[in-house]
Amino acid sequence: MKNINNFNISEIIEQELKTEDDIKEWLSMNLEAYLDDGNLNAFVRSLEYVVRAKDTISNLSKKTGISRSNLYAIFKGEVTPQFDTVLKVLKELGYTLKVA
Repeated sequence: MKNINNFNISEIIEQELKTEDDIKEWLSMNLEAYLDDGNLNAFVRSLEYVVRAKDTISNLSKKTGISRSNLYAIFKGEVTPQFDTVLKVLKELGYTLKVA
């Protein structure tokens, strides 16, 4: 899997996020990177790519109750999401956070 900074969103979705296993590996890799470097924006951006691979921002907004404008601001790095917001997005996508 490639680093998020090396591709545009369409290429990542098309080439890297084809299956559920790909997506899980992608999220795990980017969460580990966040824990190493503290770059929350990069992790949130990787989460946006997963949202777009599985659904749309509009549908995610409806399902989570988080406004579209807030989601876009979060994914652009204009707003720092609260931890519960990240968990809500992960949960809606069908994922959980594990401590190993």
